[in-house]
Parts: sequence; C-alpha cells; structure tokens
Amino acid sequence: MSRRRKNMDGYEEIYPEYEEIYPEADHSTAKKPKKKRLSRKKRRMRRIRRIVLAIAVIVVLYLTAVFSNIPFIAKWRTIYIMTAMTTNSHQWLATMFIPHSVIEKAMAEQEEALRNSANMNSTWGDENNITEPGLLLQGVAITDDTEKEEFYEKYWEIDSDSVHQYLEANPALLEDGYNNLHIEDFDMKLGLKTVEGDPILVINAPNNLLIFETDGSSYKGKLAIAKEPSQVDLVKAKRLGSHGDKIVTFCEDNDAILGINASGFKDPNGEGNGGTVNGSLVVDGVEYGSHKNEPAWKFVGLNKENKMYVSNYSSIDVKDFRWGLEFYPGLVIDGVEAVNQGYCMGIQPRTTLGQEKDGSLLMLVIDGRQPGYSLGCSVAECTKIMMRYNCYQGMNLDGGSSAVMYYDGRQITKSSSVSGKGRYMPDAILVNRISDK
Repeated sequence: MSRRRKNMDGYEEIYPEYEEIYPEADHSTAKKPKKKRLSRKKRRMRRIRRIVLAIAVIVVLYLTAVFSNIPFIAKWRTIYIMTAMTTNSHQWLATMFIPHSVIEKAMAEQEEALRNSANMNSTWGDENNITEPGLLLQGVAITDDTEKEEFYEKYWEIDSDSVHQYLEANPALLEDGYNNLHIEDFDMKLGLKTVEGDPILVINAPNNLLIFETDGSSYKGKLAIAKEPSQVDLVKAKRLGSHGDKIVTFCEDNDAILGINASGFKDPNGEGNGGTVNGSLVVDGVEYGSHKNEPAWKFVGLNKENKMYVSNYSSIDVKDFRWGLEFYPGLVIDGVEAVNQGYCMGIQPRTTLGQEKDGSLLMLVIDGRQPGYSLGCSVAECTKIMMRYNCYQGMNLDGGSSAVMYYDGRQITKSSSVSGKGRYMPDAILVNRISDK
C-alpha cells in the first residue's frame, strides 16, 4: 500500500509504505494509537465491583457448605465438624467458622447413629468354643494333615498363590518347615499379597503373627493378626496413676514381639502424661480403672477362654476376664456392624481391636494428621477394613496422637505425636514373643 502526498513544488508523488520497502523488518515498534485510559473513578469502581463479586461468591460457597442439605455436602460437613470436635486442641477449626447450632445438630445426628449399638452385647451365639483356624471361615475341611496345608488353613488371610510362588523360588526359607517360616518385606518388593490384595509385610510363623499394609483414599495403616490369642496381653504402665509409658517401653520391658496402644487417658489441654486411665481397666481379673458411665462406651476384653467380648459394662463381671478396658464405640458385635455407617467421629488416626471366629486377634493402626502421607479415617472405614478380614467382634480404641504400632524393636507406623514416637499411655496391648528364630 502507498500513500499520495504533495512535494515541495506542489506535485503529488507516490511514496511506498515502509513495510513495502522492507517487508522483512520488525514493525512491532511502530507507534500505535494509544488506548483511552479510564478515569481514576472508573478504575476504582471496577476494582470495587470485582471485590464485591469475590465476596458474594465466597458468601454463597460458605452458606452452601454450612447449611446445604445436599447429601454429599452434608456428609463432608459432618466429617469436618467431627474431625475438629474430637480433638483437644483443634476444635476452633469448627467453632470459629461454623454456627453453634449447626455443630450441635451434626453431633446430635452422630449420637443418633450410635444409639443402635447401646443395647448390643457379644454373646457368640451358638459358638461354645473358638473354632480351629480357617475351618469355619473357609468352609473347607482339612483333608490332608500335612504341615503345608495346615499352614495355609491357619493363615487363611494369605493369598496362597503369591506366597507359594515366592517360596518355590526361595526353597531355603522352608528348610525348617512352614511352622518356622519367617519373611519380612517392609519395602513391599516381594509382591506377597493377602486375599484382599493388601501387601504382606511380615509372616512370622514362629510367633504366630502376620502384618499387612492397608491403605485407602485418605489413609495408610498396618493390620497385625495374632493367630494365637493366648499370646496377647493387656499390660499396665509401671507407674499407673502417676505416669504412663511409651509403646517402646512396654514392648522392651515385656520382651513383646508387637505392641499397640489401648486405653484412653485423662488429657487436660492435650498435656496429659498417660498416668490416669479413662474408664475401666482390668488386668488378670483385677480392676485398676473405674467404670465410665457413658451410653456409648463399651467394655472389650478377653475372657479366660480367650474369647473377646464387646459389651456394656453392666453385662459383664470383670473377674471373668484375663484383661479388658473401656472405650467407644463398639464396631462389630457377633459379626454385625454395631454402628451406623453415617457415624464417623471424623478423619483421625485410629487404633482398633477385633477377633475372628477362629480366635485370631486383629490389631489395626491407621496413621493420620499428616497431609501428603495419611490424613486418617473414620471409625466406619475401620469397621470395613476389619470386616474384610472376617472380624466377628470389634472395638475402637484410643486414637489420635496415641495411635502407634511397634514390632520387633522398631516402630512401624508414623505417629502424629509431637515426638513421632507416640504418647505416654496407661496401658498397651502386647503380643508376647515365643521364639527369636
């Protein structure tokens, strides 16, 4: 494109545009018409409108989150409220942002969901004795009394194919027989699985013990199964009444192969030393704590026949029990889930105890309060995990920063306590060592 304009003598001449002469040149620096600047007043009004819009969006989202009855929103609002309200030091996360009436309503709904378990007590039905390992659960009779078949019957939770293939490739592990099989795989490199697909961390046949990894969308944890209930004891702290002990002390002092936390304790302002147990505590038929007269609380313990009962305190005689304690809520009673699935107690670190019909004791510890690793889970989720492994009686124990599992000289869960080693506790559930082999 060219432009016409008059020269100094008054004649029109054609002048080509700069772009026509130098088409390859960069014309980005050429002057462009300036945009009309908004006045200061208009700029200020535009900023105000943006701020008002942002506030309006926040208000709408807040009102929806706090008051909406949409099931999905209501569910996670309740989980948020219960997560905050079931801690000692973080209740402000709920009380600062959520009206008191909404908090009260959520907690009332949780109490309602818990009520159906108030009158449930373990009876074991027509089961007069604990069954032989694997028989009742598998529904398969042992036809060949070989050590191998007895092993897979006893440890029915193992995925026999994955373990069998590994043992075929490593026959030296069976030089002393299946009853002395000892495998540890905390790095989960061997590919050993349970029947539910969980990675197997430990097969310790000399000590009748299995340990698995378990995880979900919000949690990671460990599930230990003690195949011989007579090996499992509840041990009180040396200075119970004045100061508790940590899990490492419980295990080392009693030469235990495994230990988990158990009872709750008086914990004013989150600074308790674990010395004063909360609820009943029974060791060898002797009571050291005192009954917690709360509707949701249950007594859980092993009687002299090593059968686990989850019952109201008024329904038992502590003298009939090798050991027991009180906490809440009961999770599984005679094979039936004892709490409504809407009951959550928030997303927290958890510890639970259960028993299969063959007598095996389930000890589950879920890590939590660690974003990027494990937040924790609800008691309903714990119940699901236990039921996957045929839990017949199940009980929630103290959780939070007390939740911890210790195995053979090392802590194998990640405690959310300040020290990372768990807290001082009034008692612990221990699996006694049988063999070092």
